[in-house]
Amino acid sequence: MKPFYLIFFLLLNSCGLLSESNKPVVYNTESFKEFKLSKAPDYTNLSSWAVHPNGDQTVFEEFNFDDSKLPVDVFFIYPTLLTDKNNTRWNADIYDNTTRSYVLGSSVKYQASAWFSTGDIYVPYYRQAHLRVFRESFWKNGGKEAYEMAYNDVKEAFTTYMKEYNNDRPIIIAGHSQGSGHAKRLLQEFFDGKPLKNKLVAAYLIGTKITNDDFKTLDLMIEKNETGGFVTWNTYRLMSERKKQKASFTISEEWIKDALCSNPITWDDNKTSNYDDHKGFLYLNNKVFPKTVKIESIDNKILVKLPKMGIVKRLLLSTVKDYHKADVNLFWEDIRLNSIERSKSYLSAQ
Repeated sequence: MKPFYLIFFLLLNSCGLLSESNKPVVYNTESFKEFKLSKAPDYTNLSSWAVHPNGDQTVFEEFNFDDSKLPVDVFFIYPTLLTDKNNTRWNADIYDNTTRSYVLGSSVKYQASAWFSTGDIYVPYYRQAHLRVFRESFWKNGGKEAYEMAYNDVKEAFTTYMKEYNNDRPIIIAGHSQGSGHAKRLLQEFFDGKPLKNKLVAAYLIGTKITNDDFKTLDLMIEKNETGGFVTWNTYRLMSERKKQKASFTISEEWIKDALCSNPITWDDNKTSNYDDHKGFLYLNNKVFPKTVKIESIDNKILVKLPKMGIVKRLLLSTVKDYHKADVNLFWEDIRLNSIERSKSYLSAQ
């Protein structure tokens, strides 16, 4: 069995879930003014969509979803996947085959899949900004422009979606990390205080900072079947101070100190949860493990214990200290069932 565990460990590492280090990352870069942006997406063409109802959806076949989808749409925006410290690009090239395969095999498969059985899902490829733009030194030297370029692609995708594909259907907006940052702007520009707000089933703004000042008419939802608002959270592993000091976190606790935070297990204002409440953690073997995650506390973030799984999986997971990458996976089945419940609630009220 040893070769199997070695291969499985390498699989985990290749997906980025175990590739952690507390050493400062030194990025290679280039002048933004000299950077040659790749060809723009054309969202009237299926090739510009990672997932589209009329496109190839074989990435979801392993989950054995049934075909009983609800008449709602899900617009999902994937997180930062352009992270290689040696890659000097400011924005991703969506026509690069390696990039496209990575989007499908990581975020689409393990994150967007949580909403696939709810309704028709749309996931645009976009020229996302490199991870280094979130460092202040790079933000001021090209990062802001790169991030704006990424959002402009997302905005164009959503505009095309509304014009060509929506057909007056209710909408779920979902994203993770950089994707949620762009989703927040979409909500501000198209939904908040606008007529389109009436078409919003829910927004899942995961792995970013949302505060009370971000929206005028969209509220944090605190009931599991509530609609027309948003949920949001950042997940951290409960650790001793000694372990925390040795860990490196994608999102600092200081940055999210004024963030709102939902409970993605009970979906109400409870600050804890029990193992029995947890619907399921999607692991990298495509299996869902229920009753494995317990929320210890919630303030501006979620603190969870090491998932309660088998010895081998628990051993592998024990090496992971930054839970940002698992914001969706930890609560995958909870999200899936909740998005269905909210959609049914929305549809029944029409």
